[in-house]
Amino acid sequence: MAALSRGAQHYILLLIPSLLHEIERLGLKHVIAHASLAEREITALYFDAKSITQLLPDDPARIEPSLWHDLIHCVQLMQLLIGEAEGDALAQTRQRAVNKFLPQARQSLQSEFEKRRQSGQVDFRLASIARNRAGDSHAEETCMEALRLERQQRFESMKALSMHGLNWHQAVIAQQAKACVQQQMTTPPDDFASVDLLISLLDLLRRLIPLEQADEPDKQGNPPNMDIETVVMSLGNLLYRQELGLRQVGEHNLEQKQHANI
Repeated sequence: MAALSRGAQHYILLLIPSLLHEIERLGLKHVIAHASLAEREITALYFDAKSITQLLPDDPARIEPSLWHDLIHCVQLMQLLIGEAEGDALAQTRQRAVNKFLPQARQSLQSEFEKRRQSGQVDFRLASIARNRAGDSHAEETCMEALRLERQQRFESMKALSMHGLNWHQAVIAQQAKACVQQQMTTPPDDFASVDLLISLLDLLRRLIPLEQADEPDKQGNPPNMDIETVVMSLGNLLYRQELGLRQVGEHNLEQKQHANI
């Protein structure tokens, strides 16, 4: 097995307790009832993972290299179980997110088109997307276009993100996400979807850190039920899921939370 990147190691140490918490939220009986694995295997995996969480050192460098393979297998299985227990929830969340954000997305595109028109620029593609009827087959395209228009603004504000207030694991993941975004903005990829989400999450993290440090109520209209840990775990999934053989999870759920109160 190839050596894991430093960021992936920190992510695993955050991910194991997070997945255990998710299993407990769903309920172990519910997970067992919807799983493709035997009850005995699931129970053993769950309690082994809880024991591992208590015994693992905080420093990835102190973990035996041979143990990382077992840890990866553990998180892969737990993620599989959670996915089976959730069923079609992610697909349903995706559609709800699109439907909820669509009116704002269309308004954003129309405003951008009018701004460009007044400055003498005519963007027929933008005009076409902005004028599509609500609920039509172009709904998701409209939402994605609006998110792309936000990219540059959020990228600039994201640069002010400080790692002060994050724990060690969180800071490593956030710093690597920030470096990844800066590199991709310099050499744009063919598909900006993941970059857009990384930028949005980093900008959201920038806003959340001072709120949690000051223990103040949210007055900035940030998404409900969104905290630093949730944002960092989502960054880790985007950065390391391929390296760790994990599923792509939670992105549309995050999109829904990000735009719920805008």
